[in-house]
Amino acid sequence: MKRKLRIEKIILENYEPYFYSVLDISEQHRGHQNFKENVESHFEIIIVSEKFKNIARIDRHRMVNRSLKEEFFSDLHSIIIKTFTIKEYKNI
Repeated sequence: MKRKLRIEKIILENYEPYFYSVLDISEQHRGHQNFKENVESHFEIIIVSEKFKNIARIDRHRMVNRSLKEEFFSDLHSIIIKTFTIKEYKNI
């Protein structure tokens, strides 16, 4: 299964999202050190979920990083994480 699909599955199973987006931005890192052709290594993730209610931003990011721990063992290099409750999301 492609990494993007695995990440989406993890999000759906763990966060019951109101909205989510998983963008593969690996190509933007072409030319950087250790860039690997055709490897899904960099992502931008947005998750809107009530599971983030009353949780500090840094702790939300830690939650997502823990959820994706196994992916980091297999060439996932970096993720940009944006997390919101539904109320926060509707106010941006």
